[in-house]
Amino acid sequence: MKLNISTVAKKAGVSTATVSRVLNGSPSVSKKTREKVMKVIEKLEYVPNHVARSLRSKKTGLIGTIIPHSTDYVFNFPYFSIFLREATKRLSGDGYQLLLTIEEPDENPVEIYRTFLDRKIVDAFIILDLKEKDERVEFLKTRDAKFVVVGRAVNGEEIPFIDTDNMGGAFKAVSYLLKKKCRKILFLNGPANQSVSIWRARGYLDAHLKYGLEVDDSFILNGSFTEDSGYKMTKSFEGEFDAVFAASDLMAMGALKALKEMEKDVPVIGFDDIPQAAMTSPTLTTVRQPIEKVGYTVADSIIACLESEEFPRKVLDVELIIRESSEVNHEDSKKW
Repeated sequence: MKLNISTVAKKAGVSTATVSRVLNGSPSVSKKTREKVMKVIEKLEYVPNHVARSLRSKKTGLIGTIIPHSTDYVFNFPYFSIFLREATKRLSGDGYQLLLTIEEPDENPVEIYRTFLDRKIVDAFIILDLKEKDERVEFLKTRDAKFVVVGRAVNGEEIPFIDTDNMGGAFKAVSYLLKKKCRKILFLNGPANQSVSIWRARGYLDAHLKYGLEVDDSFILNGSFTEDSGYKMTKSFEGEFDAVFAASDLMAMGALKALKEMEKDVPVIGFDDIPQAAMTSPTLTTVRQPIEKVGYTVADSIIACLESEEFPRKVLDVELIIRESSEVNHEDSKKW
């Protein structure tokens, strides 16, 4: 009998992905399942050999992550460092390595994927910053390439993805402001064609719908997720507003800087809960998405796709974290 991870999985009555998680000490496996799998491993005297696996399968053991931003943007946006740290830890635990490439915005989004596949450089891809009609996804599907997307398609397309509840998070943030009697909420959103921006815009709109309020489209601004973008959009907005909801913490920090210069005191809420959010002045109310868990889960899902043909589709919960920046109108403030 051929002894491999599939043999262990079959004997234990679990998936190969579960066996992989047990071998790598994943906390997502229950104690009962872990004990059952370990009992089979001990009985079969199975020892995983990642080098032998690579030679037999002619796989590289590399997972490609191509970030479609400038180098400055990547290294100044805390989300990426947190995400990549956790993804790398999970992949290396199972014998894989992350191959990181930064793609300048003016480059052809497909060519680098074509090169990686033609030269057989990587076994699979993690796709970041999913767009509404994403050329990368369509290309990889034509090549039957393995990939997992960070983000959820807005058109219901069946693709393997891990995402956070962007729509629900935006809904919570805007509903909180509406409960505080804010009625002119300036929404600083990311690029209009990115799925994350579209989902967060839907949450913004749904919150107003719940309260029977119409939305003035002029209050929805699209920029980048940077502090500079949040500052400029807030500073240049000509209408009156009584609150700000920003689609990233960096944008919210830029808005706070602009508001201080404008001597305007209104509630501000961000999105992400990066480490700096708790250290701003005032501290930033924000929608916390589990960035560490996203990184780990995406890497875990890539391994599952490669080793057991799984097709992950998962949305992770978010949480509204109340801090000082949203508590301007104390008399209307209520705990979410």
